[in-house]
Amino acid sequence: MRLRVLAAAIGFACLPVTAADAASLRVAPVLLDVASGQTGTTLRVSNDDKVPIRVQVRVYLWTHKGNDDVLSPTKAVVASPPIGVLKPGAENLVRIVRVATTPVTARESYRVLVDQLPDPKRQAGVVSILVRHAIPLYFEP
Repeated sequence: MRLRVLAAAIGFACLPVTAADAASLRVAPVLLDVASGQTGTTLRVSNDDKVPIRVQVRVYLWTHKGNDDVLSPTKAVVASPPIGVLKPGAENLVRIVRVATTPVTARESYRVLVDQLPDPKRQAGVVSILVRHAIPLYFEP
């Protein structure tokens, strides 16, 4: 029995393995809390990879329905730039701005989604691990 297990382990170890890319998208800070009277903040997005990566930033209204988080599209808060390419080792500052003209009367909750987009030029047989960061964003009255 031990011999079969050993043979199986050696057999699996000899199987061809495809490459896998590690996630390389980093964001900071991981919580955005905008003080009363302020209309915006910034988010730092970094690429730790040796190749360029494509990044998309979107903002959603964040509410709760029972025990579930609900993300709804919003035009009250925008991210600039919303999409771009980060060079290897590069860092970009994304501005998050509340453009709604109504005053903040109660705490407003949003989620900033930062996605690493797939590279259309990637070769077949390579597994890419893409990242999505969901950063809480609050505007205080």
